[in-house]
Amino acid sequence: MLAGNHGDHHDGFELISLLMAFVEAIGSKNIADINHLIARLGDLASPRGGSPMSRLSAYFTEALALRVARLWPHIFHITTPRDLDRVDDDNGGTALRLLNQVSPIPKFIHFTSNEIMLRAFEGKDRVHIIDFDIKQGLQWPSLFQSLASRSNPPTHVRITGVGESKQELIETGDRLAGFAEALNLPFEFHPVVDRLEDVRLWMLHVKERESVAVNCTFQLHKMLCDGNGGAIRDFLGLIRSTNPTVVVMAEQEADHNEPILETRLCNSLKYYSAIFDSVDYSLPLEDSPVRIKIEEMFAREIRNVIACEGSERLERHESFGKWRKLMEQGGGFRCLGIREREFLQSQMLLKMYSCNKYSVEKQGQEEEEAASGLTLSWFDQPLYTVSAWAPIDVLGSSSTHSQPS
Repeated sequence: MLAGNHGDHHDGFELISLLMAFVEAIGSKNIADINHLIARLGDLASPRGGSPMSRLSAYFTEALALRVARLWPHIFHITTPRDLDRVDDDNGGTALRLLNQVSPIPKFIHFTSNEIMLRAFEGKDRVHIIDFDIKQGLQWPSLFQSLASRSNPPTHVRITGVGESKQELIETGDRLAGFAEALNLPFEFHPVVDRLEDVRLWMLHVKERESVAVNCTFQLHKMLCDGNGGAIRDFLGLIRSTNPTVVVMAEQEADHNEPILETRLCNSLKYYSAIFDSVDYSLPLEDSPVRIKIEEMFAREIRNVIACEGSERLERHESFGKWRKLMEQGGGFRCLGIREREFLQSQMLLKMYSCNKYSVEKQGQEEEEAASGLTLSWFDQPLYTVSAWAPIDVLGSSSTHSQPS
């Protein structure tokens, strides 16, 4: 939390103390305290409040209230938002587009991911991108431009886009086809309308003699909800079976998968405080409809992190260190690393914004020659990490993908 004036700073500490007391009351099943804290937080915090902490606390209060309504439905009657367990509805797509207009967050993820793919596609004639959550395809026009501007552009570009909305996939495919046509880039779009866990290899139409790049943005953490690791193993197995040249992974740089609610609340409160501060910096006007829409998108994540358990809790964000261990020790992947050029270009991207509060840092151990990932931070709070991977057991183009130099 960033300190504004002295009053905001004081109110912020009070709100945090009340939220922690709320968690303690849930743990001790103190219904009287829970009622009191809901009322008190309702007085102090509001989704339309003047400070980021007031708005953030309102969403955390809502999430905790929904949790108690699930624990004691005969005592607490709270209307559950329609999208409690879904963070990828149409409103989320609209909010992501709005965020892309005012914040470097989506552009950092898209730009860094595209630079990694362009490295993998160097000299390749037929390229195939599998995007496991394509939404509106905001990432791909800039990649098309880079591919089309090469001295020897690919003779065929295919994107397989996965999503649950047939209409959105059709619109995205048409939009990307128009873009590619304007660049004289031979393009084919293949939509896969299905839930991520139900996607099978035959649906992805992987063909011989094409270089495959798998784009996995904010999807892997959703595969941790079964508790025994079966879902993530199956999904990584599906990715390996596409014989990819590169797998680009973008995830929240956070630790929101702790089984203890108090730890999860502390970690997520710190993380989303930085997110809300960064959004507020870009959109400081009170009651900004754009800011409200963006914050509601993150509020859906907060509700899922705090209110849900078991298979319903999909937002199980982990740190890069944990992902690296999972990918290398059990997933069958090796880290391809990040080139210095990709690091410098991501830093140049941030200079396009009149804000020096964002930074890009390298992930990895000191003894490694190349960075293993790039992390976008707000002040000293890491937000998102992008990294590149390839299967260790595939004999195709993966094995020839050059290591960073």
